[in-house]
Amino acid sequence: MVDKAIKLIIACEAFKGELEVFKESITVNILWIEQALHNVPDKLHLKVLEKVREAETYLNPEDIVLLFLGNCGGSLKGVSSQTLTLVYPNVDDCIPVILGSMERFKAIQAERSGTFYLNKNWIDAGEDPLSSSRKYIESYGEKKGWKVSKLMYKNYTHFTLIDNGCYELEKYRDHVHEACETFGKIYSEEKGNLKFVKEILNRQCEMVTILPNSNDEVKQIYQSRKAFFPGT
Repeated sequence: MVDKAIKLIIACEAFKGELEVFKESITVNILWIEQALHNVPDKLHLKVLEKVREAETYLNPEDIVLLFLGNCGGSLKGVSSQTLTLVYPNVDDCIPVILGSMERFKAIQAERSGTFYLNKNWIDAGEDPLSSSRKYIESYGEKKGWKVSKLMYKNYTHFTLIDNGCYELEKYRDHVHEACETFGKIYSEEKGNLKFVKEILNRQCEMVTILPNSNDEVKQIYQSRKAFFPGT
């Protein structure tokens, strides 16, 4: 089930497969935001504001809009609405959500801090080492493009494919294996799950709330939600 107080979802395409799993219980519209914008936080910030302004034209005052995004590069800082209440998960990026929990993400980072994460959506969008290197080579030529690519990923030791059960992964495994061979990295896989996705849809995790006509961010845990939304 999705929290019935939510009247609209604005989501990054990075979560398209995960949200597709819950399509039977998501009864509100989803406005999608291009995944590649997470690399340019200023543009992502403006795109979120654009979607919020669009929502203001047809939603009722104080309706709740779920921003199903990670706060990539601080892109959600200062996002606000004149009429709507905005909520989003208190995460710095989408990786913990796709893995299934912040605890799982922290545990992997503690064990392997040099992990670069991949999933189907990122690869399809060209947001992966192989695709990036091809773009750089096309833009700068073979020698310079490859040099830029190696610099980008020099501090990573593992290219890790996340499997949370949403996709057929065989061709993506092949893709990541090729990337590992190309860049001299170690291939690994991590089992994710949809627990965090479900918690976000139900506002049962730590969320950031921005009340209408305010820039003040309030971090709230699920147990205290009724203090902010007595009618929910």
